[in-house]
Amino acid sequence: MLYPPPVFLKAENVTRSFGVRRIFGPLSFEVAPGTVFGIAGRNGAGKTTLIKMLAGLIRPTSGRVLVASSREPGAALLSPRDTPLALGWAAPDLALYGELTPAENLAFFAKVRGEDDSPKRIDAKIERVGLDPKRLASVETRFLSTGMRQRLKLAFATLSEPTVLFLDEPSSNLDEAGRAIVAKVVAEQRRGGTVLIASNDTRDLGLADEVMTL
Repeated sequence: MLYPPPVFLKAENVTRSFGVRRIFGPLSFEVAPGTVFGIAGRNGAGKTTLIKMLAGLIRPTSGRVLVASSREPGAALLSPRDTPLALGWAAPDLALYGELTPAENLAFFAKVRGEDDSPKRIDAKIERVGLDPKRLASVETRFLSTGMRQRLKLAFATLSEPTVLFLDEPSSNLDEAGRAIVAKVVAEQRRGGTVLIASNDTRDLGLADEVMTL
């Protein structure tokens, strides 16, 4: 018996309009485990709007989005809003708590999610994105450089080992070493997970197996 290939994200005839103006759609596509899916397009084409919609941050005007509830084989496909811990999100407009240290930020979100917030785990997450948890132990996040805050956003996005990782302009404000961290995070995520990248930066889209242009 032939079984359909596994899917971690499915968009079914999704559209998004503002008033009478349709931004995009209808769009239908599927993203399988181990896949990096790129979303490109001119400024204003709707890249950020689409990736936010796929992540459940905004609703489609019509159609629906389904994501795998976990990395387990045969995991149920649910609305993104019904399985938030299966999703990771990093974007330029993601705001962490500026008055908290990087470790305090990650520990807070881990605790809210009912996850392990031990210093050992949190420090490992910070080290994973090329930051030194000891050097930053007493540094408030608002005093980090733009590139360091971007790396911390990647640590936040991967905190729960998500099924689907959404990255909006992940290389924004990053130097060569920071871009290497993005590539590392993407490579680690695709081992059993899925990545969606919205960007016009060829260095980001070069990580993708398939690119859809809006």
